[in-house]
Amino acid sequence: MPFSRLNLRLSIRTRLFILLLLLTILPFLAYRFAIDLHRIMLNNQAIVQQQTVENLALILENRTDLWALQIQSGKPTRLAHLNLNKSVLWVVNEYGQTTYVVGKLPDKDEHLDNGFFTSSGKLLIKTLATFLPYSLPYPYPQSSKPELTLIQHSLNGQTIQQYRMDKRQEPISLMSATPLMIQDRIIGSLVLEQRMETLFSESLNYFYKLIGIGATIFVIVIIGAILHTASLSNRIIRLDHDVKKMFDIKGRLTQLVFKDRKQRLYQDELSDLRHHIYEMLKQLGAYERYLKQLPKTLRHELHNPLNRLSMALTLLEKETDHQQLDYAQHALAQLKQIIASLSEATSIEDSLNSQPPEPFPIGLMLRHYLHNSVILHPEYNLKVELKLEDQIQILGDGFMIEQMMDKLLSNAHDFSDAQMPVQVKCQQLGNKVQIKIENSGPSLPAGHEQQIFDGMTSMRSMNQDDQAHLGLGLYIVRLIVDFHQGQVQAENQTFIYQGQSLQGVSFAITLPIYHA
Repeated sequence: MPFSRLNLRLSIRTRLFILLLLLTILPFLAYRFAIDLHRIMLNNQAIVQQQTVENLALILENRTDLWALQIQSGKPTRLAHLNLNKSVLWVVNEYGQTTYVVGKLPDKDEHLDNGFFTSSGKLLIKTLATFLPYSLPYPYPQSSKPELTLIQHSLNGQTIQQYRMDKRQEPISLMSATPLMIQDRIIGSLVLEQRMETLFSESLNYFYKLIGIGATIFVIVIIGAILHTASLSNRIIRLDHDVKKMFDIKGRLTQLVFKDRKQRLYQDELSDLRHHIYEMLKQLGAYERYLKQLPKTLRHELHNPLNRLSMALTLLEKETDHQQLDYAQHALAQLKQIIASLSEATSIEDSLNSQPPEPFPIGLMLRHYLHNSVILHPEYNLKVELKLEDQIQILGDGFMIEQMMDKLLSNAHDFSDAQMPVQVKCQQLGNKVQIKIENSGPSLPAGHEQQIFDGMTSMRSMNQDDQAHLGLGLYIVRLIVDFHQGQVQAENQTFIYQGQSLQGVSFAITLPIYHA
């Protein structure tokens, strides 16, 4: 399916939450950065330890007397890279026997920074490691007894490093060994061992602290963003709900009061939007009231001038005979019809709003109405097919249904091409009553099947007849159908009459049946 045809609707709340979800990638990036930093620090510390043990061997080779004094004092070295409170130094003779062991190898580093942010960073990295396990680079070949391997290789003149591994094959400590030489002769070896958690604890703990601070800030930002998103989304939903309540199912303004922003605590762009909608709805309400009162005002204000004009034209006809007087009388009649049509639509709407619906037998009412229509309007050429029982009832007003039928039959007669009778079909469909009026004639323009029921909409050509048409007939039909909780539809249809295929229009009204 082309992208342009996709109908994917994402609310503002959904899009903001997707954005927040994308932000959750930041902890994983921090985790990835922590692992890479761990690798770099591990390699650097291995190099530093190797250089340290080589420097110790050089000191022993060049200043044996100084080394002996330091051994006796318990402080064999003052190298900045070596802390014998966190490491062990072995001195091995040329037979592989350990002669001196200096320093200690603590089980736990007592000087680690265990503050809140450091602990938070460690917890975050440890938690992510359960989902995304990692392995650190251990580039040196391992053995079950690394100290023997180190001593053997160092006595052979090699500087070598290995990790002491636990049962889970995870490193416990890093060991470095180098040969001790006097006058180019190997007389033993030095072995330096340091636990992993103390190998670079200060630098790594500082990094964990930064991770903890960043994670705390991230959590605070995410919580604030979620609260802000939820608040903003709820305000938009409330605004949408309040606007919807201002219109009924047919798009007309209701009598409810729209809340202005002054009743809200927020003062931002959304509150400005609410205020602008409030002002717009207030103006729409005033304009709607003006339009509803306009027909009554026109009828009242133009009634006396039209009567005087009609009387003057009548007197002129008695005194003189001129063709222009006929044109004036015709124009006056059209003006009166226009005012009457406007007044009729307003009167019916006011009547529907003020009159409570009552159950009445629509089957019996339609039988009498259609029988009288066939007699009183032979020009309609009606063909009636009534399949409704007399006792079927609907909730509404029978007089209004008769007015609706008047408009539909008049409209069908006006647009009929007289090639077939105007057909009226009434039947029961489940829990509804269906009334169909069909006539052959010009088809409705495509896309105007529902637009013709709007006010001031007419499909007639200009000056099609001598009557004034404002497009209010079908609008009145829709008002009456809406009052009866029904539906009205118009569609182009092909009819078969006396073997001929005729184009025409069908109007279908469905009304719900009332069950006492």
